[in-house]
Amino acid sequence: MWIDKWNEDIEFLKETLISKHKNLFFNITRESFENNIKELKGRIEKLDYNDMKVEISRVIASIGDAHTAVKLPMNYLLPLEFYWFKEGIYVIKTLGEYKELEYSKVIEINNVPINEVLEELTEIISHENKSYLKANIVKYLQAVELLYGLMIIDDIENCSMKFEGLNGEIKTRNINSVDINKYNELLLLDSENKEQCNINKNDKELFNKIPLYRKNNHKNYWFEYLEEKQILYFKYNSCRDVLEESIEDFTKNIIKFMEENNVNKLVVDLRNNTGGDSRLLEPFIKYVQENDKINKFGKLFIVIGRDTFSSALLNTFSFKNNTNATLIGEPTGGKPNCYGEIEKFNLPNSKFLITYSTEYYNLIEDDNSDSLLPDINVEVGIYDFINGKDPVLEYLK
Repeated sequence: MWIDKWNEDIEFLKETLISKHKNLFFNITRESFENNIKELKGRIEKLDYNDMKVEISRVIASIGDAHTAVKLPMNYLLPLEFYWFKEGIYVIKTLGEYKELEYSKVIEINNVPINEVLEELTEIISHENKSYLKANIVKYLQAVELLYGLMIIDDIENCSMKFEGLNGEIKTRNINSVDINKYNELLLLDSENKEQCNINKNDKELFNKIPLYRKNNHKNYWFEYLEEKQILYFKYNSCRDVLEESIEDFTKNIIKFMEENNVNKLVVDLRNNTGGDSRLLEPFIKYVQENDKINKFGKLFIVIGRDTFSSALLNTFSFKNNTNATLIGEPTGGKPNCYGEIEKFNLPNSKFLITYSTEYYNLIEDDNSDSLLPDINVEVGIYDFINGKDPVLEYLK
């Protein structure tokens, strides 16, 4: 019976996390955690599948460890992508029939004010600070099954949303959700259309309008030289090696470039790096540390942001502690002193994937700091995004 199966899943979740997490009760008491489990078991009969997704997420989020989370299967998504700018939540990409909504600010979902929607979603997202929440909550906004499980919407197939256009016009639209396969098809079609558009134009106008930090997202690491300002921009998107050009070879190439060219400033951009293996960048950090020309205040900048997490945060601290780097951007999504080094398991019946922490990293003395703060705070606004501007590089130029 499905009630017994959910009971088995919930009990397995409890026992496995208690036995395998490095320190499950660092933030929540054992009594509170077990009460949450008991309360959930008592409501199983009243909950459907989507409700259970939400409630299991809520239990895990209450632990307060961003690395201990549930990866839920999603079957339906809104064909809109969102981003949390300094002015609010905006639509940054549309798929299918909703092009008119691009760059509109989200005001309501199903007559629920967006701030209330965000409050509800906050309760089911494993996070340790607001930056990590800002990075991830926009993904949850697309997940109609979660919005349904939170009783924000009452129909998985469509929902009403209210938007404010850039001209201040308020508009309400009915948004049809799409299944995940259709969503991926639309993504592919959108990508192919843009590629064909570039081919037909036979120029680089569209690509050149995109700021550097939004280019080459498919590459784990790359660099570009801004000759006019003699700035070497190094984008490090993922702490992971690739076969085409190993990080060892890449490091040799970028060092060779620095030795042979006039580099007045070095910018290492980690704002979109969620982690991997922190050791990969250490040889480059050591080179920078020993480079008297670039290892100076005003010459070396590390860009951080809401997606700077895990191993990327360790690399940031390595720069901070061993060089004269200036940190610029937004507070990190990663917490300086945190649990990590994740392992995984699946619940026996629902097969929900659970991640949990096996190690603790103590990087700073102040254990109350929930983010690494930049020396220079710079946040992207909606008009920066529309106009292809990077306020970080604009500041450094």
